[in-house]
Amino acid sequence: MLKLIVDENIALAADIFNQFGDVKLVSGRYITNSLLKDIDILIVRSITNVDEELLKNTPVKFVGTATIGTDHIDLDYLKKNNIIFADAKGCNAFSVAEYVVAALLNFSVKYDFLLKDKSIGIIGVGNVGSKVTTFTKALGMNVLLNDPPLQRNGDKRDFIELDEILKCDIVTLHVPLNQNGIDKTHHLFNKKILSRLKNDTILINS
Repeated sequence: MLKLIVDENIALAADIFNQFGDVKLVSGRYITNSLLKDIDILIVRSITNVDEELLKNTPVKFVGTATIGTDHIDLDYLKKNNIIFADAKGCNAFSVAEYVVAALLNFSVKYDFLLKDKSIGIIGVGNVGSKVTTFTKALGMNVLLNDPPLQRNGDKRDFIELDEILKCDIVTLHVPLNQNGIDKTHHLFNKKILSRLKNDTILINS
């Protein structure tokens, strides 16, 4: 039987993972190398750093994270050691996009405006952002996109710079949490950036 350690704060963890083997629920802050000495599968959140220090000399064959961002995962180490990895990209994309649309409809009623008269800047056009794009275009909004990684990788959609996005009536964020690198998103909307928004801009961080 497979043995699993799963972060105890993942909803319904025991019910979901019991079908795969013997599940031990542990606080993500207290998952250590010694706990993994006989573990085959590790399921974490962003609170747990998964790297050589954690995994060295363990039998872990699969690591999963219940997050979109992977800053807490040493992907190179996993690849080098043939450890299978999965993240949660796209798992709730429809739900999040539907929430954004519901929030926009609520704002339009509360503040008495037509969505078709508004511009929306979508920062991050992956699984969620793409669906928000589809929905808001269907509402007749002027949709503007910003996603530097996709743009660099040759995505053919029309992207604009962040400076232009900040001029939109509505700005919505759909980026993974990256602590470092050229595409760092941690504190992307800091005090300086927030000060550049219009006073009546609607900012959605979902």
